[in-house]
Amino acid sequence: FDQERYSRAHVICIGAGGLIGGVAPNLARKGIGAITIIDHDEVEITNLNRQRFYPRDIGENKAIALAGNLFPECTFATRITGLACSVEKAIGTGIDLQCDVAVCGVDNNAARMATARHFRSKGIPVIFMAVSVQADHGYVFAQDREGPCLGCLFPDAIDDVTRPCPGTPAMVEILQVVGAFGSYAIDGLLCGRPRDWQYREIWLDTTTCGGARKVILRDDCPLHTPQPLTTD
Repeated sequence: FDQERYSRAHVICIGAGGLIGGVAPNLARKGIGAITIIDHDEVEITNLNRQRFYPRDIGENKAIALAGNLFPECTFATRITGLACSVEKAIGTGIDLQCDVAVCGVDNNAARMATARHFRSKGIPVIFMAVSVQADHGYVFAQDREGPCLGCLFPDAIDDVTRPCPGTPAMVEILQVVGAFGSYAIDGLLCGRPRDWQYREIWLDTTTCGGARKVILRDDCPLHTPQPLTTD
């Protein structure tokens, strides 16, 4: 583990809910150089059972509130920034999203695909995390600087604009487990911790922890393939 390199690294967190709440404190405790959190939602009372918020945060922007709650976790002079906007708005308005690694823990495919497309175009790796509505399984996918992207993995999700936010109360366990795998994948990209998987599923209700599989690069994937210009 290269602590010097880690202390210079900048990680952007897309979302500030339960998944990022399971990753960002790990980054802070291990002495990451900078964390930027992006989220446009406000903290609701229903978030408190599974996200890193407290009663005092209700009504506050999630990115700003999580940034404040992370400061006691820091063991190093970590710079923490909260951006109160969606990732789509951040991209569209030209906010500087340069970083070493991005990690995406949102609840909808539109934001996931926007994240996948933008950071691939910048040559920045992204760790994607998600959990099921049933709160019994989840996945972690490492989209590297090149090679298979999220659209290659889930082609049917590229044009999905639904926003299904799981409201299951008993989600904290799967969020913590998926967050641990996500944190490990971030360390692998930053400091070379060994990892022979790109896509990893995690299940809580079976006798095995989960499985991994190789993701195939789709040459026609619109997320990383330049699209021809069209004229009326």
